[in-house]
Formats: sequence, C-alpha cells, structure tokens
Amino acid sequence: MQSKSRLQSTIEYLLDNFVDIITMLLAGILVIRYYIQSPDQRDITELTPWILTILGLIAISGLWDRNRRLKRIEAASEEGRDLVKRYTGRHVRADDFLKPGREIFSQHLNEAIDSANIIQISGITLMSTTKKYSSQLIRRLNANALVRIIIVDTEESVLQQIVRRSWGTINTDQYLNRLKNVETLIYNIRDITRGKGKIELGHMQYIPAFGMIMLDPDQPNGTCFVEIYHHQSAEPEPAFEIRAADDPTWFEFFRIQFGLLWNRCRLETGLESKEEVTSERAPDK
Repeated sequence: MQSKSRLQSTIEYLLDNFVDIITMLLAGILVIRYYIQSPDQRDITELTPWILTILGLIAISGLWDRNRRLKRIEAASEEGRDLVKRYTGRHVRADDFLKPGREIFSQHLNEAIDSANIIQISGITLMSTTKKYSSQLIRRLNANALVRIIIVDTEESVLQQIVRRSWGTINTDQYLNRLKNVETLIYNIRDITRGKGKIELGHMQYIPAFGMIMLDPDQPNGTCFVEIYHHQSAEPEPAFEIRAADDPTWFEFFRIQFGLLWNRCRLETGLESKEEVTSERAPDK
C-alpha cells in the first residue's frame, strides 16, 4: 500500500473529526463570551439552545466516528480478502511488488546502506546514485566497508548504445562527461577516506538490463534493490526489493548476476587504469 501524502492525511483527519471540531468551536465561543461577561438570569433562555446544540453534536459525533471506523474496517477487510485470494490463486499483481525506483529507494535504502559492510552498485552511469549516497559511502568506508561500483565503459561503441536507448536530444559526449564525473567522484571519495575500507570501480563493455544496489550479499540479512531499465522513455523505472531471508533463490540469482558483471569488468585500481577483462572467470558462488 502506498504511503499517504500530507494533503490526503489532512483531509482524512478533518473528515474524521469534523463534528468534534464544530463542537469545540461552539463550546469555545460560549466559554470566551461568558468568561468576559458572566451570565445572569436573563442569559439562561439564550444558553439553553446552545447547550442542547452542543449535546446534539456530541451525539452525532459518536455516530459519525463509528460510521467512519466501520468503513475503514470494511475497506481493510476487502483488501485483505483480495490479497489472500490472489495469493491462494497464485495471481499476483505487479503493483504488489513493483514500485517507481525513486520511491522504493527513498523508503528503505538510506537506512539499509548505513548498516552495510559490503555495498555493491551497478548501473549505466550512476551519476545521480553516486552523488546521492556519496556521504553514506564515505561513512561506511571509514567503518572499513567494501564498496564495489560498476558503470559502463567509455568506449565509443558503448556510448553509442546508450544514446540509442535514450530519449530526447543527447549525444555521446554528454554521457562521456557523466562517466568521467562519476569516476572523479569515486576517486574523491577514496581520497577523503584515506585508504579506509576499500572502494573499487569496474567498467562494463555493454549496457546492463537492470541496475542493482546489493548490500551484504553474503549475510542472511542481505538486501538487493533492482531497477529495471526501460527504452527511450522519461517515465520512472520500475524497481523492487529482494531480501535474502524472504527470497533466497532469487536473491542468489541476483548475487550471481553481480558477480558475472564484476568478473567481466575492466577494473580501475588506484589512480591508474588496469585492464582486467576476465571473461573466463567463474561467477561468485
């Protein structure tokens, strides 16, 4: 279930407490009015309908609140019934596990990275990802974490592939600049941490089908965030989260996928480039 916006929460609150708010306003007006000027015998006639109105509103409030609660219970029951029906019938909606990438990452990823000792990230350029999580990567490296980052190579043929998949007017030079900026950022992170932990960068010679942020892949509490890349579209990429404890088979699948990508990368070690194309290596087990 998607989280409610602030506007939705405010509207629901007002609807739930509408009668109570009116009751408190009327009572407040009477209190202020007769606090300033104490009532006398002549005000009894005027006070009586006000008091009866407030008592009526209190009674209506109880009915209103009970009706709203019953509707919420009914909606929750129907949602639970539909979920059970889909599960027992093996009919699962894509909305049950796919979310826009930005939404799923912002919900869980910050907290997950802060406690990870092994951080593995793969993607095309990763320009926004490396910028967004650079401070957290620095903190984890200072805690002696291992960080592995995979981006595509800067070869012209690879850059041409990216341009053909992209939407809008963009050229290879723009993607080349993005990749160079990411390299520079990674080197800066390494320099800031002064050798604490270990950060490694690999370049792929082809475009991956999906991006990954995998945390602690060798631990029972490992987590993997997968983002599926689309073609020539500005829409947010669909993404999903896999936990080793909940889906060990598919978590292992994506863990091996990252190992395959890493083993076929041209690796950057230190400030110097080191060609290490290892297509004959076996994937991590």
